[in-house]
Amino acid sequence: LGNSLSEVGADDGSGKSSSVYYYEALKYPCPPNLSIWWNMGSMLFLILGAQILTGVMLTMNYTADEQLAVVSVDYIMRDANYGWIIRSVHMGGASMFFALIYMHIARGVYFGAYLKNPHVWYSGLTLYLLSMGVGFLGYVLPWGVMSYWGLTVITNMMTVIPGGARALDWFQGGFVISTVTLKRVFVLHFLLPFVILGLSLAHVLLLHANGSSNPLGLDETNFSVPFHPYYSIKDLAGFALLLAGLVGMTFTFASLTADPLQWQPINKMKTPAVIKPEWYFLYAYAILRSIPHKAGGVFTMFAAIAGIAIFPMISGNEKFQSMKACPPARLMFVIWVANFMFLTVIGAQEPTGGWVLAGQFGTILHLSALVMIPMIKAEWEYHLYKTAEPSKEESVASDVKRFLGLRLLSN
Repeated sequence: LGNSLSEVGADDGSGKSSSVYYYEALKYPCPPNLSIWWNMGSMLFLILGAQILTGVMLTMNYTADEQLAVVSVDYIMRDANYGWIIRSVHMGGASMFFALIYMHIARGVYFGAYLKNPHVWYSGLTLYLLSMGVGFLGYVLPWGVMSYWGLTVITNMMTVIPGGARALDWFQGGFVISTVTLKRVFVLHFLLPFVILGLSLAHVLLLHANGSSNPLGLDETNFSVPFHPYYSIKDLAGFALLLAGLVGMTFTFASLTADPLQWQPINKMKTPAVIKPEWYFLYAYAILRSIPHKAGGVFTMFAAIAGIAIFPMISGNEKFQSMKACPPARLMFVIWVANFMFLTVIGAQEPTGGWVLAGQFGTILHLSALVMIPMIKAEWEYHLYKTAEPSKEESVASDVKRFLGLRLLSN
């Protein structure tokens, strides 16, 4: 079949035709025991495509101007043909995109994907950081109260680094946030998704270099099934569920995650009692507010976001990549996920009284879990195989007996 396909495809100079590449992609070998948690990557591709498509359509009616931004958003929602559907899909898609990202990361941590493919792990972390930047820039564009004050808080974090004040003035286009700033935010929000799309393709190519991880965490290189039809069908089923959820959110709970202050006009002379970002940034915002020192809070927040980068660095060569063979690591993983939700709730509260103390406790627990999860796995497996494997003296003695037995049989 491969030879017949090569006869009808166009040769690209490398000896392989386009048809052969297509055939090899369909027959890409996959582990035979992948669960629904491995559907998140393909779902993210679908949501990314929907976000780019709806975003391009929204730019046709949006105006990046302090005086006209709110008017243009109102025009999209009220007068543009199906504008409210397009914007609602875009808003709901952003929330679903980050929900899938967090499940994708949690799956990688639980099943030890960072041990099999460290390069894929780091490329995924880069995509996550870029997605956070794009998500925040999109939050600014409606130019409501939270947009303005959220941009003020985040951009002022630049002043903690040497030369940050000059960089802040350059980004703002002056000494205060103005129309020039909004235009730059709009341009970055429009261009960066295409960068994310290109890096996503690189992410998939790196994945195909070493293959996917699996729920057991064992090497299944010699025991695999083709991607099509076994997993192409599962991906299509996942797409159907995802689209059903997105359409349901669009037509039923269009403003489920939106803050009411986003519909209020900006008052630059009055700071809101509670400044908060969208729900998918609340855990990081809670960590930022938990540290009273400005530079310390910024450093801790970025350490908490990018802390998963240390997983491949401090892990050993575990034979079982998954946590299924390590109950203590599973317990720490559950605590880590629960604490993430706890910090999300704290980030939405006013930073007073016990909420500050709770945020500090959650910050310490989050950072501790990032270090303890891979260390617990490595220590557990060390003791597990230390008791199971024979000592060096026993191994040498068994080798001598085996050699003498073979000599006697040969004689």
